[in-house]
Amino acid sequence: MTSLAAALAVLAILPAGQSLAVPLDGSTGVPAPLAESQCVPPGLPPFAQWTPKHSEPVLLMDELGRPVLSLFVRYEARGQRIHTFWIGPLLAAVDPAPEDRTAPSWYDRGVSTSSRDVRSAPAQSCQWFRPPPIPGGTP
Repeated sequence: MTSLAAALAVLAILPAGQSLAVPLDGSTGVPAPLAESQCVPPGLPPFAQWTPKHSEPVLLMDELGRPVLSLFVRYEARGQRIHTFWIGPLLAAVDPAPEDRTAPSWYDRGVSTSSRDVRSAPAQSCQWFRPPPIPGGTP
């Protein structure tokens, strides 16, 4: 299924009146936030140094159980691989070490709840947290 077909399938299941806006850079399918204004978790290079390598839409659920279209994007910065999830223009989660399955990811408190769910009214807070790992699950 193509990215467009996946996005259309998501839109077809949305309740009436609900919409999803995922701003995309037309050439790569990667969000194009203002590099100088994008906050990132501590210890990572500035966002302006991140180079997008791959992106794909992912359907998540918010804390109320409603579908939310997100974008999974792989970046590289200073030789480091970085995996992210975006909710529209908001950087929601960052995995600074995707090759290390024991290292926890970072989540923005304004976008994600402590249980890693997408907030029903997400807003970028630049307050990053690392929840404890899920036993036998993804960090």
